[in-house]
Formats: sequence, C-alpha cells, structure tokens
Amino acid sequence: MTNPFLQSGLFGTLFRDQTIAAEFGVDAFLARMCRFEVAWTRALEAAGQITRFEADAAVEVIAQSSWRDYSAASDKDGLPVPGLVASLREGRETRVASAIHTGATSQDVIDTAMVLTCLNVLDELEDRLATLVDRLETLLDASRDLPLMARTRMQAAVPATVGLRVSSWLRPLVDHQSRIQALRQDLAKVQVGGAVGKRDTPADHAELVAEHVAHALGLSLGPVWHTDRTSLVGFGHWLTLVSGSLGKIGQDIALMTQQGVDEIVLDGGGGSSAMPHKQNPVLAEAIVALSRFVAHQQGLLAQSMIHEQERSGSALALEWMTLPAMAEATGASLRHTDGLIASIKRIGSQQTA
Repeated sequence: MTNPFLQSGLFGTLFRDQTIAAEFGVDAFLARMCRFEVAWTRALEAAGQITRFEADAAVEVIAQSSWRDYSAASDKDGLPVPGLVASLREGRETRVASAIHTGATSQDVIDTAMVLTCLNVLDELEDRLATLVDRLETLLDASRDLPLMARTRMQAAVPATVGLRVSSWLRPLVDHQSRIQALRQDLAKVQVGGAVGKRDTPADHAELVAEHVAHALGLSLGPVWHTDRTSLVGFGHWLTLVSGSLGKIGQDIALMTQQGVDEIVLDGGGGSSAMPHKQNPVLAEAIVALSRFVAHQQGLLAQSMIHEQERSGSALALEWMTLPAMAEATGASLRHTDGLIASIKRIGSQQTA
C-alpha cells in the first residue's frame, strides 16, 4: 500500500499483499504500457501508416526496452509515458521512431495499462473469494445446527444457531461472486481517444487502428472514456463491497472471542506484552481495519469522476493514489479471512440452545 510506515515491515503482511502490490509495481505496469505500444505500432502497420519493416524494427525496440528511472520525467510531465516514449525513440532512425506511439496519447497508454492490471487483480481476487466461499460452506455444513446466542445491538437477543450467523457471512460473498462477470466486461475496454478524446488519428483510419489495438490486447472497443471513469470507480465499488462483507466477518469473530461470550475458539492468536493471559484476535482486527480503510478510499476514488473539460490531471492522480491501495487492502482481507476461518477450532455457545 502507499503508506511507507506499513511497507516498512514493522507490521509484517497484516496490511500488505505482495501479490496484489506486484501487479501495480513498476515491472508489471511498465510491461503493460509496452504491450499497448506494441499493439499500437502493429495497428499502424495494419492501417498502412508504416511498413512491415518499420513496424518490426519498432516492436523490437519496445520488446528490448529495459527499466529506466522515469521519476524525473514524471515530476516534470505528471506521468511516466512521455519519458518512456522518449527513451524508446532515442537514437532511432526517424521512421522507426515515428512508428512508436505516433497518434496515441499518454492517457491511452496509462488507462489501458490500468485496465489490464485491474483485470489481472480481479482474476486473483476471484480465486481467493472462491476459496473463502468454499471454506465457509464447509464450516456451515459442519456447524449449522450448533447453538449460538443471537445478538441485536450487541445485546443478547434469543437463542439461535451457528448457521444463522455463518449464512450471513456467506451470502453476500456469493452475491459478490455473481457480479464478477459483468464487472469484468465493464472493465475490459481499451482506451483509444487520442489527444482530446475525438479518436481521430490517424486520419481516416482511426477506428481501424482502435479496433486492432483492442483485439491485440484482448479488450473490447467502446466509446472513448477519457472523462467517464465509471468502470474504474465500479471496480472500486466492488472492492468496497467485498472488503465490507469481510469486515463484518472480522467484527463478528472479534466480538465472539470476548471473555464472557466465548462463542468461538481460534487456533493461535496474538499475545500481549503486558498481559500474558490474553489471546488477541489479530487477524479479525486487521480485517476490520482494512475494511474501513477501503470504504474510506472509495469516497475519494469517486471524486475522480469529476474531470474538468476533456482531461483532468488531478482526477487521474486520485485514481492512482486510491485504487491500487484499495485492491491491495482487499487482497489482504481475503487472505486474512481465509486464514481466520481455517483457524476456528470451536464455534457456537457452550450451553445448549
């Protein structure tokens, strides 16, 4: 996540997820930007704007590119694409240099790379969610009829069963699974809009080039979405729903571990430096914290909808600041919740219902 205090290692991986973070890391994201550039060059070739020789030479340049520090370029230009394109063109014969990026714009590259990244992240989260749903279904089958005191407003209400509570954990997660296909379709759209979103370059061949790029990257082609951030905000909304449902599980389990309630026994737990008798529900607490973090970030992500005119540098920056952190926090929550459910040794009230 973007907080260096939590990245320092002092808190282990409680608030981090290395797999999700790597998807937004420099190597993976740069590779996806270069995938766009390769697709764009091949599209120019398909449209007859450059020769096969020029396209092959340009693609070889892009394929052989290695990481450079684009931080100075980003400080100047607001994003790394101008620096990347300059480094790819540097020292190249004029027509080969012109076969790289000509007619595209920085937002085309960044947005499309972000879409490809979010789709990879969604695949990973879908797998984790499926694993957790299976684990909860197993827990439900094994403990459905065990007694449990139902509680409303944190007060004992009436006797019930473990099945009542575990079902309330499971049902929303299954609903979130059912949204994934539509979410993936909404996300999987290439960004090809050119300088101001007119999609008019190269002249007379713009649609052909856009279609070629989309097909090469396994994406669909829809209207230009330079200022319409609905799909990315929708992804953030799904992350908020998932992490919120996980937070409910974490909150319930934390309360169930309280002395005097004793409705659950976990294998392992956190110790206290001052009170050795305690066994703190560390994972449950982390899940709750991560859930609240994601919910808060979604409000900020939603403000990226407010683009001025045909492109906003500040609204795009809000996406870059919030969406990766939300995805990583949700990934960590899914990992922790799966571990938390797996750690249950006993669940339910010790007295009979």
